Amino acid sequence: MSEDLLSVTNQTLQSSLQAISIPTSSSQATFTNWAKTFKCQPQRVFAPTTSLQCRQIIELARREGARVHPVGVGHSPSDLACTNGWLIKMEGLKGVVKINHEKNSATFMAGTTLHQVHASLAATSPALALPNIGSISDQTIGGLISTASHGSGVTFPVLSQHVRSLVLVLPLPGAPIVKVSPNDDPDLFKASLCGLGATGLMLEVEVEVEQAFRLKETKEPKSVDEVLDNLDEIKKSAEHVRVWWYPDGKGMIVGRANRTYQPAQPTASLLAHILGFHVTQFFLFVSRIFPSLTPLVGRWAWWLSKEESEVVDDGYKILNFDCLFPQYALEWAIDASLAKQCLEEMRVWLNQEAADHNGLRVHFPIEIRWSAQDDIWLSPSYGRETCWIGVVTYRPYGLAVPYRKFHEKFASLLVSHGGRPHWAKQHTLRPKDLEVVYPRFNDFKAVLQRVDPNAIMRSENVRRHIDGENVPDRMFKSR
Repeated sequence: MSEDLLSVTNQTLQSSLQAISIPTSSSQATFTNWAKTFKCQPQRVFAPTTSLQCRQIIELARREGARVHPVGVGHSPSDLACTNGWLIKMEGLKGVVKINHEKNSATFMAGTTLHQVHASLAATSPALALPNIGSISDQTIGGLISTASHGSGVTFPVLSQHVRSLVLVLPLPGAPIVKVSPNDDPDLFKASLCGLGATGLMLEVEVEVEQAFRLKETKEPKSVDEVLDNLDEIKKSAEHVRVWWYPDGKGMIVGRANRTYQPAQPTASLLAHILGFHVTQFFLFVSRIFPSLTPLVGRWAWWLSKEESEVVDDGYKILNFDCLFPQYALEWAIDASLAKQCLEEMRVWLNQEAADHNGLRVHFPIEIRWSAQDDIWLSPSYGRETCWIGVVTYRPYGLAVPYRKFHEKFASLLVSHGGRPHWAKQHTLRPKDLEVVYPRFNDFKAVLQRVDPNAIMRSENVRRHIDGENVPDRMFKSR
C-alpha cells in the first residue's frame, strides 16, 4: 500500500527530499548530454533511489507549480533531457525487480542501464536476453522506452513493442502509482511506450525476454549501385541487417547477423583501435582546420572498414556499435518502400556537394537500418515497415564543427519523403507538422491532458514540439 501523500505538509516533503537534493554549487547540478551539445542548469536537481522519493518529488512539484523532467544518462543528442525546472536523475533507481522464466519476462527499475540489464539476464539460469537492441547499451531502459528507440531487422519492431507493462507515478493529487499494460489503461500504456518523459514518471519496466543467444555477423563491402539496386532483397537477407554508407569511399558495408549455436569468436585488435579511433580522430581534427581534407578522411575510414569480416558473439555485443567520438547526430524514419528512391536522391545531392568547391563536406558512415511496423502512437514506425537513415558529424576532441546546413538539407530531404524524426534527435517539426505524419498525435495529447492537466511533466522539448509553445530550438545549446 503506497503512502498517502495528500496529508503530508509541504515542509515535511521538503525535509524528506533534502538528502537527495543536489546543491546548486555542485558540478552535478548542471546537466550536459553525452555529446556535450546541450546543457542546462535546472532550478533543482534530485537523485532519488526509491519510489517513495519519486512520488514526493512529483507531489511537491504539483503543489508548487514546478515543472519536472526525468533524465537517464543523457545519451540523447538533442535537448530532450534538458529543463530549467526540476530535473530527476533516474540512475539511482536501478536493478532487477523480477525475472520470470516461465513467462519470458523481466522487470527492471527504469534507471537501469542496458549494460546492467544484459548482465542481469546473462547471470540467470538459464541465461536470458532481450530480443533486439539498438546501437548502444549506455542508456537507461526508461529512456530507451520513452523515445521508442530501435535496432535493425524487418521482422523486429522498435524496442518499446517488447514492453509488457509499466509502473508510473502520475502528476495528479497524491502522486499515485499506476501499472499500465495492454489490459490496464491501454491508452496511457500506448502513449507511454514513446512518452518523451511526459506521461508520468516511469518507475518499472516489464519487458519480453528470450533464451540468451549468439549472433554470427558478416560484413562485406559493396558498391552503392549494388546495394541500392538490391535494397529490398538485402534488407530481408538476415534477421538483423545494417548498412553503413561511406560517401567519400563510394561504397557501403552490408552487415548481416543471424542467431547461431556456434561458440563465440570475438575479435579485438589494438592496432585497429589505434587506427580507427585515435588516428581517425586526429585526421578529423586536421580536417576541421582544413575542410578540403574531409573527403580524404572519409576515404581513410572506408579503407579501414572495407575488409570482409565474420564474428560470433553474444547478441547484444554484435548489435552494439561504437559511436567513436562526440557528435552531432540526426536520424529520420521513412516508409521502407520509399527507401531506395530517397537514398538515390541523397546520393545525387551528396555528389553535387562533393563536386562543388564550396560544397558541404560530410562525415561517415551514413547508417541505414530497418524495423517492423508497430501500433505505438508516437513511434516513427507506427503503421509502416520503416527504414531509418542516420547521419553524424563528428566533434574531434569535443570541438565544435559546422553541421547545421548539412542537417537542415538532410532533414528537408527526409521530410519530402514523409519522414518522421527519431525523438531522441534534434528536429524542427511542430504540432501541425506532426499531426500530418502521426495519425494518433491528438490522442497522445489527450492522454497528456488527462494524466497531467497542469503540465507538470512537460519539458521544454515537449512544450515546443507537442504543445507548440514558442520555445527556441537552441535554448539549451552548449556554445
